[in-house]
Amino acid sequence: MKLAWNAGDYAANECKRCHKVVRTRFELRTVRLARSRLCVPDVLVDVCTECDHMVSIPPQSVPQLREAGVGK
Repeated sequence: MKLAWNAGDYAANECKRCHKVVRTRFELRTVRLARSRLCVPDVLVDVCTECDHMVSIPPQSVPQLREAGVGK
């Protein structure tokens, strides 16, 4: 398992929208925090290459989201 991902890296993951295991790509995107209107720009996320749906957030991006949520 890779410890740190970079934008442009590829992986495989299960897409909830496609309902299958797909090839995914890591990209920087704006993420809206659940139960708030707060949007965090430039978060590294895992994206389905078939439907463009955000599949997951790698552990290395969690501190960035926590910091944004605390600072509101």
